[in-house]
Amino acid sequence: MIIEAIDYSDKYNLVILTISSEDFSISYDLYNDLHLNIDDKMDFDTYKKILENDEINRAKNLALRKISYAQKTSFEVEKILKDNDYSANTIEKTIEFLNEYRILNDELYVKSYVADKHNLSRWSKNKIFYSLKSKNINDELINKYLDQISNKEEYENAYYFALKKARNNFSMENKQKVYSYLAGKGFDFDIISIVVGDLFK
Repeated sequence: MIIEAIDYSDKYNLVILTISSEDFSISYDLYNDLHLNIDDKMDFDTYKKILENDEINRAKNLALRKISYAQKTSFEVEKILKDNDYSANTIEKTIEFLNEYRILNDELYVKSYVADKHNLSRWSKNKIFYSLKSKNINDELINKYLDQISNKEEYENAYYFALKKARNNFSMENKQKVYSYLAGKGFDFDIISIVVGDLFK
């Protein structure tokens, strides 16, 4: 195997090697360590290092692209990389890189997620909890921010949905439908009872 060309990517801060008409992206550090030049013949160990470094750089770029569209948790990034058949070692090094540069931060993700879902979508605390739980976030971190939502705020969100569902029909039959509707949205039964009691007087 011979190095046919060496180029530089300022955009990604990488060295691009062309070997057997195929391009490989490696870090400047590895490039300098290996002392590579055009027309150099490579042994298997050198080629293996280039392959491993290329895979890590491709994984980093994929993760960065996905995060640029929408904030992700560590668990979500790991899943994306697994789904794209990256090795366990590559995934570990990619996550380490993202954490080192504070690109991934599960706590900031949870804080932002709770605020958005509570204030904009008016989700119940339970719905937010189980949504974050599905992203493999630990209970303690979730509850740290959910506990900042007062019962009054939870009541207001439940009342908002109850009023929309009732549609000015305050019959006993509709009362049960509103109750079930709020339960389906994950509001606690004590909140639902107060809201329904206030609305269907």
